[in-house]
Amino acid sequence: MPARKIGYARVSAKDQNLGRQLEIFKTEGIEERDIFVEKESGREFDRSVFRSIVYNILREGDMLVVTELKRFGRNYQEIYQEWFHITKEIGADIRVTSMPILDTSQSKELLGQVITDVVLAVLAYVADEDWTERHELQRQGIAVAKKEGVHLGRPKVEFPEQWEEHYKTWKAGIITAREAMERMGLKKDSFYRLVKKYESEENISRIS
Repeated sequence: MPARKIGYARVSAKDQNLGRQLEIFKTEGIEERDIFVEKESGREFDRSVFRSIVYNILREGDMLVVTELKRFGRNYQEIYQEWFHITKEIGADIRVTSMPILDTSQSKELLGQVITDVVLAVLAYVADEDWTERHELQRQGIAVAKKEGVHLGRPKVEFPEQWEEHYKTWKAGIITAREAMERMGLKKDSFYRLVKKYESEENISRIS
């Protein structure tokens, strides 16, 4: 079977650039049947499609084309391990379209391989540092917010004005729950959530 080009694209909820990646693969002359798309969901980083390409599809002499280096992993170790496995153990080539120097098919001579390895190491390290820095800044931001008393997560439940008056009137049977909601401008879910919180804080037995 002749060598072929295989395109690997990855998209997430925050990074919907699939169209751009597919257009790049088209200009690279990659057949539609040889383009594989990974769709991330939430915090999952399973990469089952990528693993299937590397361990079941990619053969010696083939070329794996990606648009960005980060398609290989989230940190320096992952990127370098995948690169080494594909180029050294499988014997396939890699082309990163956003970094023309990262094209192993154009650097078969010793000097070219050394340059590619050095550039790869630097870029993978930078990607790793960027990932680490972003998470460290996030951690620091959370710590500062907590220190300053900023509430993180769901907003705290706030009782509207005259809550206690309307609550007692409702409990006494003078007005209905609907009337109490209308007077305070609350929706049903919000009203009963406040009731639950208020009764819990005041240790009031709920009237069924």
